[in-house]
Amino acid sequence: MQHTRTLYGFATLVALSSVGTACSDATGARTSASQLAFTTGAAFGPNADAAPITAGGHTLSLTAATITVSRAELKPTMSVVCADDTESAPDDDRSPGGNGGDEQDDCGEMKIGPTTIDLPLDGSVVTVGADAIPAGTFQELELRLAFIRLQGTFDGKAFDVTLSAPVKGEIRFDTPLVVTAGTATSITVTVPVASWLTNPDGSLVDPSQLDSNAALRGALVSRIAVSFHAFEDEDHDGHDDRGGHWDG
Repeated sequence: MQHTRTLYGFATLVALSSVGTACSDATGARTSASQLAFTTGAAFGPNADAAPITAGGHTLSLTAATITVSRAELKPTMSVVCADDTESAPDDDRSPGGNGGDEQDDCGEMKIGPTTIDLPLDGSVVTVGADAIPAGTFQELELRLAFIRLQGTFDGKAFDVTLSAPVKGEIRFDTPLVVTAGTATSITVTVPVASWLTNPDGSLVDPSQLDSNAALRGALVSRIAVSFHAFEDEDHDGHDDRGGHWDG
């Protein structure tokens, strides 16, 4: 199944063995090719996200989940403010120096979006290519989503809802990510879709109410923003290469 769909400005994966101009060679000596992958989480088990969830006399069944990633950026520390790292800055403003402010430029933007990804609900991993990122040590991945679409049934009634509110996840690595020049870097983000529609008290969210209930929608967006987990995953198996633990 085709899992990714390019909207515009999709940056292709930079091959480490490519021969370019002298300027490109000089840049490549300080950077690493990168890939960003997504999974709904091996912790759920095969088909767990797609399996019905029953709680409080209600049953929720997800059949499709789609996200549109507008930006992904690595940060050397949690407190660093990167170029263009403001809520009002356009996600497609990727010129050197960003918006011309005084922000630090020690971040590594992966430049993958905007890209729409159909999340695999069987716990497998879907990968998208990204531009080269600078060598360095990074503590956090900042992920921005422009749209989220959820499809399925609630108590047997079909729903198809799209959240257009922007979501920004600031995801701290359990183990700092070390990017080495000339060595490909792969990062996997766990997107626990099943947990999004489960309230803290264990009750289920009726997705059909999201369009009309602003408070419910706001609570869901907030829950989504803190739900992600990111880790180094060079073998693309959906597990942290460094053995990090996650309770999400």
